[in-house]
Amino acid sequence: MSGPFTIVFVAAFAVGLFMASSPAIAQQAQEVEDAPENHVLFSDWLKTVTTDARARGIKPATIAAAFGGLRLNRKVIALDNDQPEFVAPVGAYVAARTTAATLRMGRLKLKQHAALFGKVKKIYGVSARYLVAIWRLESSYGANLGSFRVVEALAALAYAGTPKRRLFWRQQLLAALEISDKGYAPLRRLVGSWAGAMGHTQFIPTTYLTHAVDFDGDGRRDLWRSLPDVFASTANYLEKSGWRPDLPFGWEVRLPNGFDYGQAHLEVRRPVAEWAALGVKLANDKALPAVDQPVSLIIPSGWRGPVFLVTENYRAILRYNNASAYALTVGLLAERLAWRGKLVAAWPAKDRLLTGLEKTELQHKLIQLGHDPGPVDGKVGPSTRMAIRVFQKRGGKPADGYADYTLLEAVREAAAR
Repeated sequence: MSGPFTIVFVAAFAVGLFMASSPAIAQQAQEVEDAPENHVLFSDWLKTVTTDARARGIKPATIAAAFGGLRLNRKVIALDNDQPEFVAPVGAYVAARTTAATLRMGRLKLKQHAALFGKVKKIYGVSARYLVAIWRLESSYGANLGSFRVVEALAALAYAGTPKRRLFWRQQLLAALEISDKGYAPLRRLVGSWAGAMGHTQFIPTTYLTHAVDFDGDGRRDLWRSLPDVFASTANYLEKSGWRPDLPFGWEVRLPNGFDYGQAHLEVRRPVAEWAALGVKLANDKALPAVDQPVSLIIPSGWRGPVFLVTENYRAILRYNNASAYALTVGLLAERLAWRGKLVAAWPAKDRLLTGLEKTELQHKLIQLGHDPGPVDGKVGPSTRMAIRVFQKRGGKPADGYADYTLLEAVREAAAR
């Protein structure tokens, strides 16, 4: 080859060799590729976090130790961008986490740490079986605490993670620096999930600062190596979230024919006696317990599946992890650990939740059919559930407002007529 093309090719090849042989320039090039919309380099962005950390009173030595040589962890960004949508049915989620092996191990842990659990309950009022259930879901009884350096993971998420969550991750990053700066845990121990959750029961840094406790009295709040600190901290979080001692998360119930499913919502709180007056019974047809507490009705898989009255303890679990499948699984696993809570009703065999795109399609087709699902945002909120109920009622189906794939198929068929 010769002429101008040869010159351009050789120049490009030389630049490539130079970049490959220069880690600093190669890293900067990768930073540009991974940069968020404002195209600020990761190294320059870290300087702004350093300014925030100093304003927060974090010592320069702590900042230098945390950020010295820190590189952008692209694996964390990939995990944040590629999270699979949860479309598995609730029943499958519950079943996978309440296996016979899980129950055997959980009951063993209850026996092994019975004295410790007793001390924790005396102070915080949280039953051991619920702490063990959370322990199982968060780290498989401590077998998987995560392997990501928390500061590195949170820096990546705050810099280039999901845009609407970046401020949250930045707050978590500053909290992680504070944990080290105040001597609660050295930087080398701040290891956890790719999302920055730490320890046996996966506290994020702000939760650590506000709710972790030193229960073993060694001067540290150690959620990695001290089970007394782990269980007491978890119980403290639940207690501060409204936990009611000696109440279960709820009860499986049976509804009378013609029941108004519009009452099935966490925002609807009624005394147990009022639900009983509406014809609600325990799933085994016995009367509801005489509990002087307001409770709510939930139908996690629609009218075809199990139905529950849930207490404030269910809400406390939701504050720990704001996913209904998670909170329900913690509750059911906890009751099964105490040889209770075996369900009467079966989970729907062919149930499947909708993806985000399918939820958006559902909303568009409901509008096409003359219903008002609210903003077309791919989320099944109160307005969409109301539109679903109207559609179901007009079709002579139980109006439970449940959005699964079977419903989407029915809406598609109606819109195609």
